[in-house]
Amino acid sequence: MDKAGTAPRLLAVACGDIGGGVAAHFRDAGWRVSGLRRDIRRLPEGVEGIQADLGDVASIAALPPLRADYVLFTLTPAGYSEAGYRAIFETGLQAVLARFDVPPKALVFVSSTGVYQQSQHEWVDEFSVTEPQRFSGRLLLSAEQSITAFARQNSCAHSNVRFGGIYGPGREQMLNKIRAGECAPAEPLHYTNRIHRDDCVGFLCHLLGRLHAGEAVEECYLGVDSEPAPIHEVQAYVAELLGVPYECRGEPVARTGSKRCRNTRLLASGYVLKFPDFRSGFRQIVDA
Repeated sequence: MDKAGTAPRLLAVACGDIGGGVAAHFRDAGWRVSGLRRDIRRLPEGVEGIQADLGDVASIAALPPLRADYVLFTLTPAGYSEAGYRAIFETGLQAVLARFDVPPKALVFVSSTGVYQQSQHEWVDEFSVTEPQRFSGRLLLSAEQSITAFARQNSCAHSNVRFGGIYGPGREQMLNKIRAGECAPAEPLHYTNRIHRDDCVGFLCHLLGRLHAGEAVEECYLGVDSEPAPIHEVQAYVAELLGVPYECRGEPVARTGSKRCRNTRLLASGYVLKFPDFRSGFRQIVDA
């Protein structure tokens, strides 16, 4: 409860796996939690449903005014296309922001390390240049800027969290490739930056908790674990865990540049990673 004796209100926009985990956490903490998504039947129990399709501006415009103390955006396009990304991260996001007649206290937006174009194994942090060439990175960066502009215009706190590759239970694309012998080759060298799904949820809960406590948060965080690693080393380790041969019949990684992301700011916030490296994270998945 806050000082006035009323429960804080959290709205999770596009409340899927990550947003649902955060919503469930604050529901259990006694907050009033609502989730906006197309299929509200898939929301966690006890989370109020707001039905709207982020890809359909008319369905958002038909909503009554949105009100919440804290808003979490975990937007996901339907597919990997420029039109799909633009519909969600530009048109849909702006439509949702326009439905707030009373500004929230704070916004938290989930972004991606895809806003960085670096590809020569450079170390990057929150101060590194962001000049994405792929449409996905450009539209994510534009969405971050929209969140920042809205927050500053309405005098509310905000944070953009750039997560690396999210893995965990139910996200088994890499495991399936390893089982099929389609590991990436060791050359060209490609660094991967990852974070376990439970740490995504945990860190977002940590940030929202700090905001509710009136503590300062940074406007941007890199959400990755503490060990960027070459993709072939990760896959060789997972193959050993799975008890299958390590075979490199897959294609080199092409969509994302090879870079090494620092999580110094994340750790400085006081958050303790549940899975600080890929070994502990993949052990949990395989054991489960």
